[in-house]
Amino acid sequence: MIQPYEQDKLQQGYYTNIGTVLLRRDSSREGQSLLLFLRDLGPRWVNAPGASGGKNRFGGATEPLIWAEFNLYQSPKSLTLQSAEVKEDFLSLRGQPEKLLTALRLYKHLPKMLIVGHESNNLLTLLWASLVCLKENCPPAAVEFRFFWRVLQEQGLAPSLLTCSECGTKLENGAAWTPDGLKCTKCAATADIDAETLLILRRAALLKHEQYLQWTDAKNYSAIFKEASKKLLSFFANFN
Repeated sequence: MIQPYEQDKLQQGYYTNIGTVLLRRDSSREGQSLLLFLRDLGPRWVNAPGASGGKNRFGGATEPLIWAEFNLYQSPKSLTLQSAEVKEDFLSLRGQPEKLLTALRLYKHLPKMLIVGHESNNLLTLLWASLVCLKENCPPAAVEFRFFWRVLQEQGLAPSLLTCSECGTKLENGAAWTPDGLKCTKCAATADIDAETLLILRRAALLKHEQYLQWTDAKNYSAIFKEASKKLLSFFANFN
C-alpha cells in the first residue's frame, strides 16, 4: 500500500459512512486497529477500543468480508470507532471454499493500489460488485480476473485487451502476454492467446455489471481466467 506524505485530515467531529474492513490488527489491551475502506473517505486507520476483558464490543462488524455502517469520531489525535451496524455479511461465501478464498485474495491485493486517506469510491464499488458476483454464483476465476483487470484499469496500469501495446493496432488474431502488455502476432515472437480466448477475456473485463451477471459462458473457462489473473498480478508490482 502506498503511504502518502500527508493524508487528507478530517476535521474533528462525527462521521457515518458505509464500508468494509480491509486489514485488522488485534491487541489484547488496546482492542483493534482497523483499516476501514469507507465511502467518500477512502481507506482510514481507525481505533476500535475493546470492551472489558479484551472482548470485541463491535461484534461481527470488524470481521473480514463484512460491510457495515460505521460511526466514527475524529479527535485531535485519532479516528475512533464508536459503533457499527452490519449491512451485508456475505455469509453464503463462507461455506464455499473456492468463493471464500477468491474473496480473500481480492481483499489481499486491493490495498496495494490504495492511498490511505484518499477517496476511492470507484474501487470500493468494484469490491462490492465483485462480492455480489460471487454471491450470485458467477465463476470465481472469472470474478477474480475481472476484479484485477478493473483495479489496474482504474490506476491506468491495465494491459489493453483491444490494441497492441507496441504498435497500437487492433488485436484481432490473438496476442502474446509481455511485461509491457499484450502484443499482436506481428510484434510478438509467439502468440499464447488465440482470438477466441481474447474475446472471452474482453467479455469478462468489459461487460457492464448486469450483463456480466447474465453471462454464463465464463463457467467453461476457469483455466483461462486463472492463467490470465497470474499475468495481471505482475502489473500490480509496477504500482509503487
